[in-house]
Amino acid sequence: MSWRARIAGVAVVVTALLAGCSSAPDDPAPTRTTPTASPTPSPTPDLPAVRSYVAIGDSFTAGPGLADLRKGGELCLRSDHNWPSLLARRLDARSFTDVSCAGATTHDVLQNGGGLVEERPQLAAVKAGTNLVTVGIGGNDDNLFASLISACTGDQGACAPFSRDSAPTILRQTVSDIATVLDDVRAKAPKATVLLVGYLRIMPDSGTCPTIGIPVTDAAAVAATEAALDQALADAARGGRVPYVSMRQASRGHDACAGARAWTNGRTVQDADGIAFHPRLAGMKAVARAVEAELAR
Repeated sequence: MSWRARIAGVAVVVTALLAGCSSAPDDPAPTRTTPTASPTPSPTPDLPAVRSYVAIGDSFTAGPGLADLRKGGELCLRSDHNWPSLLARRLDARSFTDVSCAGATTHDVLQNGGGLVEERPQLAAVKAGTNLVTVGIGGNDDNLFASLISACTGDQGACAPFSRDSAPTILRQTVSDIATVLDDVRAKAPKATVLLVGYLRIMPDSGTCPTIGIPVTDAAAVAATEAALDQALADAARGGRVPYVSMRQASRGHDACAGARAWTNGRTVQDADGIAFHPRLAGMKAVARAVEAELAR
């Protein structure tokens, strides 16, 4: 499947979810304001100097629906308020290249596969002199995320079988593919600091809520798959010999059911604060803080 088809698929899945869940009452909508640029803070002492930073990733990195789109990143729905952009400003990076793209898979990082940026794989942005690379990828491999959401909305009995039977098979291959990404990044930029960054949670540890629109009978299966993805990424980071910045524990209590404290959206979105089932600006800020803290260790 081409990258354009996968990006279009993000919109299709979201539209289907909104239609399929329209009978559920909405949670009270928290008051939100459109994100605006804030002054660039001074870099934190003791952080390594960043000469050249490259951000690789999918939509949870790119930040679709957050104002504003980066110049040249329109087709990838790449925001200048995504967490790599916030981090680059915080680090005062001399050079910053963000090639994250909605719909991206590990294949798109490594190979042409229809192209993402000027018909090149994301890996092409990494140079020998790059000294920081962040990678946020894996949730789209073999359509894991889209298939999970599709199977687990509408109460059609497909959710538990997908979580139990299909997801583990997909994730085993994903671990291997992400480890290959990390190895190739390190080969291209042997002196770079490389970090694998995980996904913010959408589901709470237990239960559900109207804004997510997933039946209570399926909520546990979705949460289990989210946890399995996090473990798969941890395994891939270990195999690739790089640190893993997991956001699962950090985002506990900030899932899509958390109202004003939510770092991700459910099926309802307001004030250009991300798209459905994706990070809000508060979530992007949280990821940027977590990655910065890992760099300062």
